[in-house]
Amino acid sequence: MKVLFVVEQGNAPSIRLRLLDCLDVYRRAGIEPTVLTTHSNFGNRLHVIREARRHDVVVIFKAIGFTAMQLALLQRANPCIVFDFDDAVMFREEKYGQPLRARTFAKFLRTIERCVAVVAGNDFLRCFAEGGTRRVISLPTAVDTAKYRAKEHTEEAGLVIGWIGLSDGFRYLRAILPALQELTKSYPEMRLKVVSDKPLELEGVNVENDSWRLETEQANLASFDIGIMPLRDSVYARGKCGYKILQYMAAGLPAVASRVGMNRELIDSGENGYLADSKEEWVTALRRLIADAELRRLFGRRGRELVERSFSLQSFADQYVKLLRDVAPVQRP
Repeated sequence: MKVLFVVEQGNAPSIRLRLLDCLDVYRRAGIEPTVLTTHSNFGNRLHVIREARRHDVVVIFKAIGFTAMQLALLQRANPCIVFDFDDAVMFREEKYGQPLRARTFAKFLRTIERCVAVVAGNDFLRCFAEGGTRRVISLPTAVDTAKYRAKEHTEEAGLVIGWIGLSDGFRYLRAILPALQELTKSYPEMRLKVVSDKPLELEGVNVENDSWRLETEQANLASFDIGIMPLRDSVYARGKCGYKILQYMAAGLPAVASRVGMNRELIDSGENGYLADSKEEWVTALRRLIADAELRRLFGRRGRELVERSFSLQSFADQYVKLLRDVAPVQRP
């Protein structure tokens, strides 16, 4: 079976995690993948349409910029189209602090209307794709646990609080600044380690910055004692799939996260991490973990078990293969 994977221009982490890391599994399953980058150039879009004729299934990753005419031509070239998204692309303006536009939501709708199936990163996203005859499934971004070595927590205080992600998420760290400042006063040696594409400065907080690189990602995670994922509740934030939390858990780290969206599904507060909203909740949760190495070990072990059980890369890829086979036309011998 030949499958054309269409991705947006750029280097979005989700393309590596939801597609590129799975290609070897797909090949072993008998799928011949082709990955094409799409952008607004009309000649490029025509090339995608021509390539679609040569494949059994077309999978579009998060790209909602095709015009109505281009989508009609694409569907005519290949009616087996799947749309994959793990962000609230229909509310993308909110990510940049701009007013939501009906036009963006309309682009999303006209895209999925041409699809036989939609793969959503979580149940919140899934509800926006339901309706009609298309098949819709939730498939959270997975973690290749083989790449992660579980943290060995020492009896010393856990004074390295870690955050990993793109710099557009710095606003969420700034939202918990008062809690971080209070903790810094109690633990002057505490550090907030930020692994991102840009450096961050926070007044009254010892921030250690490191540039994100794939080859140093595991070493950076191993240097954390606690992982955090603060969010502000919004329709865009509810579309996030909690990948940071899954990374922390895979690395055997306890996680503290805002009580928003999929975070609530991943963290059973008090069992494998903590959920926090107010300054007081953030301070209380982090104090407990900083002071208690055994609690860090316990939450880290339970988190790792959850990832291995429910969010493995192999399971993700297997479910994707099943979907592709289900929607593909009958193969001739």
